[in-house]
Amino acid sequence: MDLSGKVAIITGGGTGLGRGMSLGFARAGAAVAVAGIDDRSVDDTVAELGQAGHRAIGLHADVRDRGQVEEMARRVAAELGGIDILVNNAAIYPRRAWTEIAEEEWDEVFRVNIKGYFLCARAVYPYMQKRGGGRIINISSITTFIGFANLLDYVSTKGAIVGFTRSLAREVGAENITVNSIAPGAFPTAAEEIHPNREEMVRGILEQQAIKRRGRPEDIANAALFFASPDSGFVTGQTLLVDGGWYMN
Repeated sequence: MDLSGKVAIITGGGTGLGRGMSLGFARAGAAVAVAGIDDRSVDDTVAELGQAGHRAIGLHADVRDRGQVEEMARRVAAELGGIDILVNNAAIYPRRAWTEIAEEEWDEVFRVNIKGYFLCARAVYPYMQKRGGGRIINISSITTFIGFANLLDYVSTKGAIVGFTRSLAREVGAENITVNSIAPGAFPTAAEEIHPNREEMVRGILEQQAIKRRGRPEDIANAALFFASPDSGFVTGQTLLVDGGWYMN
């Protein structure tokens, strides 16, 4: 899918699935703004893109902070020429029994995982209007469909993203802006490290998946590329499960 001439922002774009999407979008021809709070991973990803001949910039942006998010959008538009695509990917993933979740942690997970999506969408909206349209892609999670113990705050935010996606699609559709979400299944990223018995968890997931392999970052990148491309111009408000058939079980 050809994204030549397009400009994409990917939050949490320096690590894990975000890094995979940064690489995939650049290979498809987009200029990529890699945003995040882990400056080293952002810089490393931008350097890798630059060495491959792709146009990319890195930005330190805490999605909880409206000022930083608005500055991110302003810089991307100024340095790369506009904004066509936003991938809302930045998230945090604490694990504990729901009776042990402190009120402050609950609020923090919501600030990052859903308020951050709202702030980023609001910040890029005027720039998409100027371009005559755009694509907003929100990363949800398979956990919101399955329900997972010890992840109540995280799963709740990922469920909220599905509703956020549908409602925002109604708000901006008339302006040629589509809004879709992707719900990844199990992927070998750093997020899995919080599970006490990772090998057992992975074995159980593979038993339930229809496709008997681990997910790869490019699986999510390819789904995001579809939603970012002209091929999905009549698709909005949808959530695509990219989980190897896990949820079917």
